[in-house]
Amino acid sequence: MKRHERAPFGRTIGSVAGGGQPPVGVLVMVRLVRQWVARRAAPWVVLPALSLPLAAGAVSQGPVADGPYVGTLPCADCSGIRTTLTLYTMGEEGAPLLYRMSATYLGTAEGDRTEDRLGPWARVGAGADALVRVEPYSDERRKSFRRESAGRLVLLDRQERPIDTQQNLALERDASAPAARLSVPRTLFRGTLVREAGALVLRPCSGGNGMGVRDVSPESMITAAITDLGFDRHGRTHLEAWGTLRNGELLIDRLNRAGPGLECAQGAVGFRAQGGAPAWSLESGRDGVRLEQADGDVFSSPPLPLSWRWPGGRPDRAEAALDATTESGTLRARLLPKVCRDLAAEAVYGFTARVTIVRPAQARELEGCAYLGNEPLI
Repeated sequence: MKRHERAPFGRTIGSVAGGGQPPVGVLVMVRLVRQWVARRAAPWVVLPALSLPLAAGAVSQGPVADGPYVGTLPCADCSGIRTTLTLYTMGEEGAPLLYRMSATYLGTAEGDRTEDRLGPWARVGAGADALVRVEPYSDERRKSFRRESAGRLVLLDRQERPIDTQQNLALERDASAPAARLSVPRTLFRGTLVREAGALVLRPCSGGNGMGVRDVSPESMITAAITDLGFDRHGRTHLEAWGTLRNGELLIDRLNRAGPGLECAQGAVGFRAQGGAPAWSLESGRDGVRLEQADGDVFSSPPLPLSWRWPGGRPDRAEAALDATTESGTLRARLLPKVCRDLAAEAVYGFTARVTIVRPAQARELEGCAYLGNEPLI
């Protein structure tokens, strides 16, 4: 395999049936990627027009996979971390987009344990001083490597200094291994769910014909959630769920949000979380990240993407993270794949949010419900 192998890169396009906007931050794709996904998508999928500004005389290129880099890194409480890392750029040597990492913790008390990760990375410096930062916005999750050569990355310490050890700290490009491919993201269906002639029908936010719906989530979780909200009594509810359209029938398997008082989203929100006692809300979008609390305290930062991690082979258990640090403090948000009910709003959400806001004078822990807007689900 050559140093850079072109790979399908649909991960960062949030397919939304019923209308949508492009994801925020680094989750913005060039037109070439949109065309690739469009060739593979069903005609009812709405794909936003995505583009990146190009310098004068530049030629638009598709995403390129650099890797995989493989090796076994040291581990404090296991026999080693077998690691595979692929870096994606926009074109040859272009701007960093996302990384994909698989880390297998060898010889733990529970046996070998694998965790998959997906998120942003950054390139710092050039030549002999070039660094690769994985998760550059998070002090907790950041890993830094020195690019020792074109095909070799060496792990650095938390301060990005060389580590004095006899253990192997290198990841080397494996020319015989295929680069990790990023799949086309799940399609989010949005609309009004009604019961017609005893059958469930979703009327899309974008209009058009309704689609017959069948709940194939584990233990019919989505049906149970909307029933608890009084669907049988109201006769209709707003529903957002991921699924697959098959032979004219929509098979839904994962909930985003639902509730009779909810409406089709109008703004370009990446994700939103909220809670009570006292009231708070967190919103991430193209204009930035903003946390508002009932006492008037506001935290804001520039736009940042979500990062994802999940147990090996279980993307349905993926949790998302966003970390932001400014002069006024630090915000850490986690979206857990656990259904959350907001009884006051008569709504149910597919994620439970846990937010920590650290100020010079104090730290607060907040918990509530969350849903994805234009941020894609892995």
